[in-house]
Amino acid sequence: MSTSHQNSQNNAGFAPQWAYLAVEQQPAEEAEAERLEQLRRPIKAAPNVADLRDFAQQAREVMGGGYTIHCGSSHVWLKRDDQPEPLAVIADHNTTAYQEWNTPA
Repeated sequence: MSTSHQNSQNNAGFAPQWAYLAVEQQPAEEAEAERLEQLRRPIKAAPNVADLRDFAQQAREVMGGGYTIHCGSSHVWLKRDDQPEPLAVIADHNTTAYQEWNTPA
């Protein structure tokens, strides 16, 4: 049984989550910006999901080496290996309000 399927089964009783990707730091270069946009598309297109951790493996595959992906019960954090601050977070629109790095104050 896949981890994704297990997570969805384990959280079948939780409210659906409306996933979004918030990029909290300016991308270091164009290639990083392109990978983040590549990751954003399927997240944006996804219907409500039972478990945001289902996006963690996809984030690992898209971002590649040099990044660490951490999961909480309702978040997926993407960090550059050489920086402690999150680069981006996959979260739930219904319960969080993370901001993009370039959102006006």
